[in-house]
Amino acid sequence: MRDGIGVYVRDAVERMRASSEGVTVLSPLEGNGDLRAPFLGGRAFERARRLGGTFDRVVVHFQPSLYYRPRRPVSKIATSIAFLRLAVAHGPKLEVVVHEADPPALWRPDYLLLRAALRRAGVVSFHTERERRDFEREYHTSGRGRVVPHVVGPAEGTAPSRREARTALGLPHLSAPVFICAGFLQPSKGYDRAVNAFGRLRARAASGSRNTPSDAPPASLYVVGTVREPTSENLAYAADLRARCEAIGGATLVERFVDDREFDLWVAAADRLVLPYRRAWSSGVLARAHALGTPALVADAGGLAEQAGSDDVVFSNDEELERAMQDVVDG
Repeated sequence: MRDGIGVYVRDAVERMRASSEGVTVLSPLEGNGDLRAPFLGGRAFERARRLGGTFDRVVVHFQPSLYYRPRRPVSKIATSIAFLRLAVAHGPKLEVVVHEADPPALWRPDYLLLRAALRRAGVVSFHTERERRDFEREYHTSGRGRVVPHVVGPAEGTAPSRREARTALGLPHLSAPVFICAGFLQPSKGYDRAVNAFGRLRARAASGSRNTPSDAPPASLYVVGTVREPTSENLAYAADLRARCEAIGGATLVERFVDDREFDLWVAAADRLVLPYRRAWSSGVLARAHALGTPALVADAGGLAEQAGSDDVVFSNDEELERAMQDVVDG
C-alpha cells in the first residue's frame, strides 16, 4: 500500500525473505502484493482464512480504516465476523500487528467480535509499550501482547544527503532552517498547529523582536501531502491549510501524492521534520525520519514520545512547539 503501513510491511517482508523465509503478501487491489483482494468488508480476512492452512504463520497488519467501512454498521459486524473466523481457524499461528485501533464501544457487536478475534490470536504486537498498555486496558485483553520496533529503511536503500535531497526537489540551499510536515492531510495530523507556530515565529522576526540580521534568509515550512479519504471534514481541513499557508510568507503547501522515493527526499531535505499530531499511535513517518537521519519535533500524542529518538524534541502544547521551532532557528 502507498502509506506508512505499506512501507513497514515492505521492509518486514524484505527482511524475512533475506532470511530465506517464503512470504506471500495479500494486499488491497491498489497495493503491490503477490495476491490482491478488496480489504473493506472482511473479504481479505476470508481470503486469508482459506489460504492460511498451507502457511506456518498468518500475519495481519491491523488499522481499522483498512477493513471497516465508515458509517456502515452491518458491514462492520460482517467484517468482525470474518476476522473472528480467521482467528478461530488459525489462532495459534495468527499474529496481529496493531498499527492503530479505535477506542472500543464494547456494547457494540462489531467491537465485541473484534475483541474475541484478538483474544484468539497467538500473538498481538504493538510498536510502543504505551500502545500495548492502553489497548489491553480498553479492550480487556492481556497477557500475549508484545512490543516490536517500528523500523523502516529508505525507499532506495541508501539515504540521500540533505543537499542531494534539496537539489532533487528544486529547493534552495538556504542557511536558514527548513521545517517539513509530510503525510495525509486530515485534522488528526495537526499540521495547522505547525503552520500557526511558524506564522508567529515569522511575525516576531519581522517585527524585529528577535536578534536576527535583516539580510538573513528566512526559515521555510513545507507541508507535503494530499487528502486520502475525501470526506467533507478532510477537504475543509485541506482548504484551510491552503489558505493559512498562502497567508504566511515562507509557508508552502505541496498538495499532491508523493511516492516513497519523493517522500524520503522531502524528509531528508528537512532540518527538522515536524509531527504536530493531535492523535496518534506510533508513526511510520517518524520511523522513516530515523532511518534517514533527520531529527524531528514530535507531539506527545499516543506512543510518539516513546518512539522519539535522542535527537528528537518532544513537545506537549503549541507554545512548546513554537519554542522548539524558534530554538532551531536561533541555532
